[in-house]
Amino acid sequence: MMPSENDNPANKTGVQLGFSVEFDDDDHRMMAGHNLPLWQDWDGGQIGGKPSWLNPKDIPKHHLVCKCCEDPLVFVCQLYCPCDDINPNAFHRSFYVFACPNIECAKETTGTIRVIRTQLPAINPYLPEEEDDECWAMHIPKAWDVNLCKVCGQRGNGKCPVQGEYFCGRHHQKEYKKYAFDVRKDTSTEGSDSCFMPSVLTSSELVVEEEPPIGNDDKSDAKARNTMFKAGNIEDNDSDEEFDRNLEQGDLNDMTGAGPETVTKDTVTMNFFDRINKITNVNTQCLRYLRWPDEERSRETASPLWIRSDYTPNEENISQCEKCGAERRFEFQLMPQMLHYLLKDHQRKNKEKSQNLISKKDTEAVRAASNILEQAPPEQVPPDLATTTEKAMEAARAKIMEESNKVPSWGCVAVYTCTASCDVMDATEDDELGAYIEEFTWKQPSLD
Repeated sequence: MMPSENDNPANKTGVQLGFSVEFDDDDHRMMAGHNLPLWQDWDGGQIGGKPSWLNPKDIPKHHLVCKCCEDPLVFVCQLYCPCDDINPNAFHRSFYVFACPNIECAKETTGTIRVIRTQLPAINPYLPEEEDDECWAMHIPKAWDVNLCKVCGQRGNGKCPVQGEYFCGRHHQKEYKKYAFDVRKDTSTEGSDSCFMPSVLTSSELVVEEEPPIGNDDKSDAKARNTMFKAGNIEDNDSDEEFDRNLEQGDLNDMTGAGPETVTKDTVTMNFFDRINKITNVNTQCLRYLRWPDEERSRETASPLWIRSDYTPNEENISQCEKCGAERRFEFQLMPQMLHYLLKDHQRKNKEKSQNLISKKDTEAVRAASNILEQAPPEQVPPDLATTTEKAMEAARAKIMEESNKVPSWGCVAVYTCTASCDVMDATEDDELGAYIEEFTWKQPSLD
């Protein structure tokens, strides 16, 4: 559960940091999000996978699409952050983040990442009043005759007669058939939830901790600045046992789009790396949360913590709440480090595909062509052999790159939310988002 900045001591930043924690097993996975009705145990949220809906009845009517290219969005994360100090009907309150995987939208600042909010009062039809009600089942969509897409977990509007599953559209019907249904049929294996799906990002638990106080140690500040953009140049003999919580600078470069030889004069970029490197063991942070900081607090904590000086919004860019007219202010941001954890399965799959496509087929062709070119008399060499082989290799590489590029990308995503946390319980049939309200997001592209 994420507190507001007023809940924190004055000598601390007030910022809550979100970290990715790999699931140990299915039981651990079930504890994330709202999979279980034990709301007293809810904390943090979930990264990747499929959403678990706080309001299981009035979920969006259709899968969410990009406002720029109209391609389907992929689920990025959800976080639980009650706001009953502002509105008693926000005793439970969750955000759901979806992103466009189309590389052509990578430079767009709005419309490609969408965030929807829902909330419930303490007494509601979906969650038990008693904390030990283990038989409760009204928190799942099925209890309200709501079917979910087998691939993405959004509303399933139709059932495939062949596969026997509900899907949000033909795009996921085809995807499931290719990656799960046909594979299961060919291998005679049971189940398909563990199959790789391009539209489903790697899942993990989102664990939230308070950001440690920022020290004024000149040595640590200098170290943070000196290691900026220098891959593999971080040494700290005193923290070897904590190495698994720290990323090498090269990893950070990959996440943010900064090359190992990149040099920048952008003070905003330098401040970004300085801030996440100067505090030990927090550079793996995936999320920064600070609900509606005032102007003075924003200066102190750099919220949002922008990654670049360009692609930043003006005050007029941030719209008021369309539902109630209240001001929207910054509440949380997604860090580029989150992509490192979201894309693990995609990176593994692309590596396997690259090996299969190139090493087994194309490498043999190149080897055979090379033997002919080296050993055969010129008159016996087929015309354009080398050119044809190289074109085949390039086509294979292009196919791999095309599929690997169908993933979300960002430098930083700032989310601005309704400061009234206005009610969403009165959803009508005309509401495309059901009992969910869209908030305002601003995306800074990665540094590449």
